[in-house]
Amino acid sequence: MYNTKKSNGRLGANHSVIKSSLLIAASALGLSLLPLYASAEITQECILEGTVDMRKAEELGQPVYVKFRNARRGTEAGCSLNRRAKSRRVQFTSSPDITDVKTAPHGSKVRYRYIERDNQAGKWELLDVSGA
Repeated sequence: MYNTKKSNGRLGANHSVIKSSLLIAASALGLSLLPLYASAEITQECILEGTVDMRKAEELGQPVYVKFRNARRGTEAGCSLNRRAKSRRVQFTSSPDITDVKTAPHGSKVRYRYIERDNQAGKWELLDVSGA
């Protein structure tokens, strides 16, 4: 049934080659799937436009305050701000980084992009700041 002859290490060498080949194939497969996980689906994308309101910032004791006045859908996904559709409505779980607008003068126009990937916490990106 089984070959009991000594094979001078050839079986071990072949086994090692097969293991190496399988390891390389599995690694290649894993690396080919990596971009699929890295680029998760954008489920919400909003372009928000607003105005820097330094008076309101002073009133609230904040370094800067942006009053958003317009929101529209992005190019890669919709932007649902409808209060009646709470299950699909964007809920901003984070605030934009204000570092780049801290020095913007009162009345400056700002434009942000807000993206949620796979319904996870969103990320903000400053697109534009134009002085008053």
